[in-house]
Amino acid sequence: MRIGGATLKLPISETQFLQQYWQRAPLLLTQALPGFTSPVTADELAGFAMEEFVESRLIARSKGVWTKQDGPFHKEDFHREDEWTLLVHGLDQWHEGVAALRAQVDFLPRWRFDDIMVSYAVNGGGVGPHFDRYDVFLLQGAGCREWRLGGHCDDKTPQLQTNGLNLISEFEPSETYTLSPGDILILYIPPGVAHWGIAQGESLTFSLGFRAPSVSDLLARRTDNVLEQLAPASLLEDMPGLSVGRPGEITVEHIRNAIDALANACDALDDYRWFGEIVTHDNTTDTDDVSKSALPLIGPFVCLSSQARIAWQEHKQHLDIFINGETFAVPLSALQNLMALCRGDPVALSSLTQSDGELFDALIAMSALEDGQTHHG
Repeated sequence: MRIGGATLKLPISETQFLQQYWQRAPLLLTQALPGFTSPVTADELAGFAMEEFVESRLIARSKGVWTKQDGPFHKEDFHREDEWTLLVHGLDQWHEGVAALRAQVDFLPRWRFDDIMVSYAVNGGGVGPHFDRYDVFLLQGAGCREWRLGGHCDDKTPQLQTNGLNLISEFEPSETYTLSPGDILILYIPPGVAHWGIAQGESLTFSLGFRAPSVSDLLARRTDNVLEQLAPASLLEDMPGLSVGRPGEITVEHIRNAIDALANACDALDDYRWFGEIVTHDNTTDTDDVSKSALPLIGPFVCLSSQARIAWQEHKQHLDIFINGETFAVPLSALQNLMALCRGDPVALSSLTQSDGELFDALIAMSALEDGQTHHG
């Protein structure tokens, strides 16, 4: 949970943060990472944006007109006179120092974490007033950036759809914060809160994003899971005591009876694995491509791959491990090594292969391990 001697510090207790601010209200975290230095430079960021396998965008404003360009980019794309911002998504998958930032928010569920986006902006650069559907912690890596916060937004909020961007047409900031590395300020912004970051000089910002699956996706996955186990011949049964209705009438009791039947079927047949599968599924990663590019493990220590999404659930006699949307059952004895890996700690390769072979096999099958010698100590 440390980066260059820095450990995330909340100005309030973790419990108070979760109860009062998480997904509810913005919060400025002062002196949050003492000793923090940016693990990546602007030039390195531009280099990643020129790679085919990295998702990147360039957003610019000239004479009041906003434009968006998708990567990969060339050096010439960065020689501009307008106000522009370069955004590189998921840099934690490709840069070890950026990936280490994940551990700074380990009081939140690991499966909530989405990715770390890093943005570079010239003076006046930004992406315009907008709102997101995920939680984000904003950490300044270099330079300064002014953040203007507005009210809560939803689908009814007027937006301008121009050149692939959705910008708030009527933005009235109610709070303004300026983030700089020396102050070690981190700004938390919950989903739906309007905001607009504007660089003051050259600026480098890290956005730690946390996602949540949609309720419609959760409902669809749970329904599919139950339907796979439900016998086609299962019919709706009327419960004892249904009253006699008028000819052709559907009563409230009929509807409640049907709802109870659905709930009973779900409770009886649902193994709840669908939840772990959906929160660890990654639409941006091709499992086959990851497997082909996986490097051999040389030990003596290994750690979780930066591209692995992992969660687990404890049962009476086994553990369900969810890795990139797939489920594996392993013995309870694997819990210690599993928790260490989830914390980001290195684990002895011999311990996995000799004591927790089933866990090791599952991780190898999903290319979820990488050599951890550089992490040890």
